Amino acid sequence: MADKTSFARRQFINKLTAVVGGSVTLAVASPLVQSSPVVTTPIQKKMNPKSKGYQRTEHVDTYYKLADF
Repeated sequence: MADKTSFARRQFINKLTAVVGGSVTLAVASPLVQSSPVVTTPIQKKMNPKSKGYQRTEHVDTYYKLADF
């Protein structure tokens, strides 16, 4: 019976160490991570598209702008 309680304590300590270690890692690393704005190039419009599938037009661009895509 002593073996089961000892093993259970070890599992608890291992899990506790993993959780605390992960939390400390996130707390230390989060201020170091910074995002930067993505620079996009304007889309060139084709004069005569070969297919009549999806076409990016002015009203589609307006929708994307309003929907924050």
